[in-house]
Amino acid sequence: MPANLSPEYFKAEQEYRVARTPEEKLACLERMLSVIPKHKGTDRMQADLKRRIAGLRDTLERRSKKKGPSYRVKPEGAGQVMLVGPPNSGKSTLLAALTHAEPVIADYPCTTREPVPGMAPYEGIQIQLVDLPPVWREHCESFVFDNIRACDGALVVLDLGAADPVRDLTDTLAFLREKHIELAPARRNGEPPGAGGIESLLVLNKSDLDPDGEVARLAREMMDVPLPVHVISARERTGLTELVADLFRLLHVVRIYSKQPGTPPDLDSPYTLPVGSTALDFAAHVHKDFADHFRGARVWGSAKFDGQTVQRDHVLADRDVVELTMQ
Repeated sequence: MPANLSPEYFKAEQEYRVARTPEEKLACLERMLSVIPKHKGTDRMQADLKRRIAGLRDTLERRSKKKGPSYRVKPEGAGQVMLVGPPNSGKSTLLAALTHAEPVIADYPCTTREPVPGMAPYEGIQIQLVDLPPVWREHCESFVFDNIRACDGALVVLDLGAADPVRDLTDTLAFLREKHIELAPARRNGEPPGAGGIESLLVLNKSDLDPDGEVARLAREMMDVPLPVHVISARERTGLTELVADLFRLLHVVRIYSKQPGTPPDLDSPYTLPVGSTALDFAAHVHKDFADHFRGARVWGSAKFDGQTVQRDHVLADRDVVELTMQ
């Protein structure tokens, strides 16, 4: 069976070949694993990627024990999104508004000295947001770029009250490119992956300082980037509902609810899988041994009728209810 590898996979593979540090190599391997098509034709490639990832993680873990604490944030929830931006853009205030995290918030620059994670709830799932120290030429630790390279998506946060938010965006993106980090516009579900880059949204924060919206309008006209834009006020908590909904779409995952025979489905704790996952993928996700004993599944939602028995290659849709049948 042909592998049918995507351009995004080949780009990550090329970046892996030229990567110099274990952290850079690990980020490339993780991105290759995330975008590789999941079917029998790539089983060996997936296994090889997982083996190399495990080896690099072990190397980095042993190194971190010698060096001290690690600033690499372990992914949790349905996906990991990094908050990226210049000093005083309001990233910490946004994290506090969307999660239960309690970052240090102050008017002076660079209050965030290390990554601060938090979990943002959205319709039954949790999305991990990570506030990073600012992307700033005067001082920026390497762990900032390591975390960005390994994330599932990014929020670029700008201050509408800054002297020149357009220049802030240009400088931030240019600095990231110098570190071999390219941000790409978030694509809609069903669209094929682009040429590469971390899918991102652009957040124009502190709209409370721009009550007539004139600064936001001018900034959007002058910003020569294709990133989808959200105008919000983290302090006033306006525009956040739409932002979190777009964060969910940014991750390209579906929520799948499990059901035991003869019992109602568990609608409180959905599993999250990549868009395009099959009934067999769901079985393997629930338990690694289930795929070997998988016989079929009944599906409520994307099937032609509720409770229809489907084959292993049936593609699941968001909010499907699945009852597995084992041999």
